Amino acid sequence: MKRSVIKLTLIALLIGTSAAAWASGGGGGGGGQSVPVSAMESRIKAKLDAQDWQGALSLLDEVRQQQPRNADWWNYTGYAQRHLGHMPESFAAYEEALRLNPKHLGAHEYLGEAYLQDNQPEKAKAQLAQLQQLCGQCEEYEDLERAVTDYMARHPG
Repeated sequence: MKRSVIKLTLIALLIGTSAAAWASGGGGGGGGQSVPVSAMESRIKAKLDAQDWQGALSLLDEVRQQQPRNADWWNYTGYAQRHLGHMPESFAAYEEALRLNPKHLGAHEYLGEAYLQDNQPEKAKAQLAQLQQLCGQCEEYEDLERAVTDYMARHPG
């Protein structure tokens, strides 16, 4: 009995260590030093704020290698691609973010804005409806609602 308790304890420790490595972005190989995710996110946001879309994409490529299942990275990728006018890449990134996290409010908002940029207001309105279901009158809903209203005012009929 004592041996099975020790085995279970060791298994739990191994699982815990693996989970911690995964959560911190580790466990992905590569051999090189990786920048902590929080520092990388700050760098990415600084590039996005400065409208350095290519610089942001370079950092996002790096961080997505560490954490390919992080919906935020895919959302930011879609945002940068959209601002470069690379709509197919933008749509693909937002769709990946939503595949990973169907309730990602930012990805729904930004996908709606991308649809407006691509002259697809009905699809933008569908994202607006999704946001209303997910969060009611949250900031993402209000931002996309304003964008849809502005788009419709500029494109009557």
